[in-house]
Amino acid sequence: MVQPGDLIRDKNDGDLGLVMSEVRSYGTVEGPGGEYVLVKWALFRAPQRLIMSAIHNGWVEVISEAEETTNR
Repeated sequence: MVQPGDLIRDKNDGDLGLVMSEVRSYGTVEGPGGEYVLVKWALFRAPQRLIMSAIHNGWVEVISEAEETTNR
């Protein structure tokens, strides 16, 4: 599962994107097709919705996971 701060890559065009939101749901469709995250792609000015099925089907890959921070 992806989380904010993860760096992803579109396998089709090689574009890099930064995940900007937690996984959200459309509420009308079950499974990965009904879930999405907001991604800031290098090719677009504003964040775009990315449906989770793109990751589940292997069209997009996570190339770097965000570091978790802990309070000490």
